[in-house]
Amino acid sequence: MPRRKLENKTIEVILLQNDKHLGEKFEIVRVKPVFARNVLLPKQVAVLADSMNKNKFAQKMKAAEIDRQKKASGLEDLFVKLHSNEGITLIRKANAEGTLYAKVDENDISTKINEVYGVALEPHYLKLKKKITALGTFTVPFLYKELKKDILVKVDQDPEEAEKLAKHKSSKTASAEPEEENKVKKTKEEIAAEREIAKQAKRAETIKRLKEKFKD
Repeated sequence: MPRRKLENKTIEVILLQNDKHLGEKFEIVRVKPVFARNVLLPKQVAVLADSMNKNKFAQKMKAAEIDRQKKASGLEDLFVKLHSNEGITLIRKANAEGTLYAKVDENDISTKINEVYGVALEPHYLKLKKKITALGTFTVPFLYKELKKDILVKVDQDPEEAEKLAKHKSSKTASAEPEEENKVKKTKEEIAAEREIAKQAKRAETIKRLKEKFKD
């Protein structure tokens, strides 16, 4: 029996609201029939993309398509700037081993892009496999419709935290120095004592020999 095509296992619906997993408002997407019947249609998230609804929402779908094209074009401009500036830089606090006190996620990255470039980038377009947990440079995949890019994200140490860690390390080193000095001093005293004992033992041996000599 021939295997059914993917088109036969899904149906087309028109989204009536934005959904980060499905698409944008007034966009036609394909979903499983059971999902449409049990979730999307009852909750009025979408309607069937039949001829009647396509005619009904034709103007809104056309306007939405134009908006998506403008959005994609604006994102292209954004990535040109990101590339020329070698990505974005986030300042975060980390311990001496470079581990962040607070992890970096998609919201942090999109917020920074908005601060620097004035572009409200939806966090769910950033495809982080896992949150960033350490200082360093990372490549974060970006996906919007057919637009696929990589964003370079640098996570640098907070200057105040770096200064604090440096002072702590300096004080720790300073407190360790007296211990080393005491260790060296103690070693010298031990050497002096050993020498004194050796001298006394040698003197006693000499006296013993003299006594034995005169005795003979």
